[in-house]
Amino acid sequence: MNSAIELEEFLHAAQEFVKKSDEIGDGWSIKECGDDKSKTFLKKDLYVEHTDDNNSILLKMEYIIFYNLSYGVPAFSFNIWNSSGTLLSLEDVRKMSFIQISQKDFYSVITQQEHPVFQRPYFIVHPCHTEELLATFKNKSQNIIVTFLGLITPLVKLDLPLKYGL
Repeated sequence: MNSAIELEEFLHAAQEFVKKSDEIGDGWSIKECGDDKSKTFLKKDLYVEHTDDNNSILLKMEYIIFYNLSYGVPAFSFNIWNSSGTLLSLEDVRKMSFIQISQKDFYSVITQQEHPVFQRPYFIVHPCHTEELLATFKNKSQNIIVTFLGLITPLVKLDLPLKYGL
């Protein structure tokens, strides 16, 4: 059973997601790269105060959702910088995760690689298991992007307001 989604389905879900984001003031926007619809992506920039070992630091988060052509699924990428503009390491990101996860397990899900749209390093959630995860929800989901984010947000320090489900 092929449970990949078509590019047009992703684009429609992205437009509906941004419409809902605008309604609830969540800050996602949709960006297009010229005439190549396959490079359309969703973006959210956010400043977050993170407390670790009684130290509080300000972080800039950049979240990107794009369509992975090879796997036919939404894909999630992000970068996080500290207040001096230094990109955090993958290990720093793991330690900030909402859930406790071993280094080995975390690195099997998230890696740093060249972003297929921006051609520069980003942390990317591996898309290899996304298709099978989404297959369970594909025909039950009101918006595949909301469903996708609901599955990965515990790993990446991103709140997904419950209002997306309404």
